Amino acid sequence: MSRRLVLAALVGLVAAQASSVQAAGSWVATAPAVQVAMADRQIASAALQPPSPALAQGQVIRRIGWQYQAPPGAAVDAWLCHQDTCMRLPGARGHSEALAGLPADAALHFRFSLQDARQRIATLQGLQVIVDHERR
Repeated sequence: MSRRLVLAALVGLVAAQASSVQAAGSWVATAPAVQVAMADRQIASAALQPPSPALAQGQVIRRIGWQYQAPPGAAVDAWLCHQDTCMRLPGARGHSEALAGLPADAALHFRFSLQDARQRIATLQGLQVIVDHERR
């Protein structure tokens, strides 16, 4: 094999790898703390969205990671929502593919409510999502 053919093959391989890297990515967003005061009414966080609109344009969600911090002893119900679709969160930290296939450039938000109406107000902090996305 000539040096030119080997060089052309290597350039093609590097270009293919660069293209696949561009086809997938991730973004991270945080939201300010929220106070949850009721069991029968959900409170929504601020929107969590890509830092740049073009970052995930034309991409779909592959997997989402999340975390939030509740004060000791606070029992809350939590959801992570994408437009009109929400997934119930099993805990304060985790990851899921439940929203896979939805547009990755749309804003997300948390929803919270207290589990018990007799519970005191809880301030939830450290609200964060990590969205892994890929080309459709």
